[in-house]
Amino acid sequence: MKKSSQKSKIPELNIRGSLKTPDIRYSPESNKFRIAGKSIPENHNAFFEPVIQWLQEFKTTPPEETTIDVQLEYFNTSSSKVLLKLFKTLEKVRSRNKNIEINWYYEEDDLDMKECGLDFSAMVNLPFKFIEVEELSSPE
Repeated sequence: MKKSSQKSKIPELNIRGSLKTPDIRYSPESNKFRIAGKSIPENHNAFFEPVIQWLQEFKTTPPEETTIDVQLEYFNTSSSKVLLKLFKTLEKVRSRNKNIEINWYYEEDDLDMKECGLDFSAMVNLPFKFIEVEELSSPE
């Protein structure tokens, strides 16, 4: 994907992860969204509320190109619903001739996580790239 020289009007998103919650970041400089770690929040509505609010703003004025890096070790059912909502919103954005690219990372011995990504890719019309890694990197 070619890098866009135009800075996004979308605000930065920076949610620090914990043992039960993922690290979630969006950089307007690179138009890159990243979710990494484990996603088993005790109250998924409260945890993901800032992400949902950010997503509403994102879909109104999306940049020309956005990369989504999903580097999850594990996620629960409520988190999968939020991921699907994210992908469905991105699908709508892409239908407006915006370039959206999903990089789905999974560890080489975690075929269940690869299967989850394949399931999501079958549910939405978005380009998924599956990237096998030896070990997922820790959130920065």
